[in-house]
Amino acid sequence: MRLTDEQKGMLDGGRGEPVQVAMEMLCALGEIYGAEELIPIKSAHCAGLSLKSHGIAGMKWAEDMAAKGARVVVPTTMNVIGVDRSRDLGLPADWVEPQMRIEKAYEAMGCFGTSSCVPYYYSFLPRFGEHIAWAESSAVVFTNSVLGARDNREGGPSAWAAGITGFTPCYGLHLDENRRGDILFRVTVPLHGITDYGALGNYVGKMVGEKIPVFEGLGRPSTEELVYFGSALASAGGVALFHAIGLTPEAPDLETVFRGKRYEVVELGEKELAQGYDNLTSGKSRDVDFVALGCPHCSLNQVAQLAGLLQGKKVKDGVTMWIHTNMAVKAMAKELGYQKTIEDAGAVLTQDLCVVLGNPEVLGFKTMVTHSPKMAFYAPGGNGLDVWYGNEEKCVRAAVTGRWED
Repeated sequence: MRLTDEQKGMLDGGRGEPVQVAMEMLCALGEIYGAEELIPIKSAHCAGLSLKSHGIAGMKWAEDMAAKGARVVVPTTMNVIGVDRSRDLGLPADWVEPQMRIEKAYEAMGCFGTSSCVPYYYSFLPRFGEHIAWAESSAVVFTNSVLGARDNREGGPSAWAAGITGFTPCYGLHLDENRRGDILFRVTVPLHGITDYGALGNYVGKMVGEKIPVFEGLGRPSTEELVYFGSALASAGGVALFHAIGLTPEAPDLETVFRGKRYEVVELGEKELAQGYDNLTSGKSRDVDFVALGCPHCSLNQVAQLAGLLQGKKVKDGVTMWIHTNMAVKAMAKELGYQKTIEDAGAVLTQDLCVVLGNPEVLGFKTMVTHSPKMAFYAPGGNGLDVWYGNEEKCVRAAVTGRWED
């Protein structure tokens, strides 16, 4: 790659060891993917910060980098972790303590310790065409697709390195020619709510892998429906960008989005939607002991909706219900009374936490209910949980009765 004098100085160690380590990572990545240069970024988002991802060795590495003076040079947010810093959820100390050390190490490097997969909900909103270096699959697909920012599907280390240096290799989705669509999906079934969008996203994600899907007929989805749709595409497949004709910013029409490229057309109807639901359901026993919502983290709209559904109800004894969000949304929910309504019903409004990257299974849970296509996809393998997948009304009913009903 061609490096500027400034970048050469970083690589040669002129800005200290952490910057040199970061630049070595970026140069190696650029060489692997054939990048010709490093380009400046506006922001970064570091993922893989759970103890499940970092491990003790990763914790010590992060602390070492912080002690040696590593500091981010662009706004850099932190992804979800495996604990709720605001309360004791009963998780074991040998999990909580190292997890907190990881979080503190990244804060010491100047990262915003907001610990969430949806930083765009609380002021970190990339602009159209901006180059960024965000990790976390659902955040990447949302910023690329819905906001029109330029981002590859970064890993935690490469996002950290970009945050430390302010640069990322110019390859992949940073380049115009790699943002064209690959396959056209014509949606012929009406979609209602995040679980329909999530089920269809799961079906398509499994089909396309890392290709770029283009959609006609998605309707007029809400922001939250687009978030969960993208998270399903990105978890079931490797999708980092999708286009929706007349809806997403780079897809005003078919000609623009394909730019002369030949493409296959696939129809999505009732059968494909039903298959997506089946893919996300692994439940055996209908007796439920765990209800987990908010993956990606809930917006304020979603928290308000769940508070309304829980108003005047009680979570059944023996059932644990967690509703995940970030500290900013949780603070607003507290001021507006939603948190009280939720917790009066016996549920818990968490911050920072993610079931997928946490270890709730140590609390003895066996059967989970969720509205999250991402959680339903990962929890059977990652947490050993059987999963029932359905909309918010069904999830609240399961929490109150202790039973899953179709």
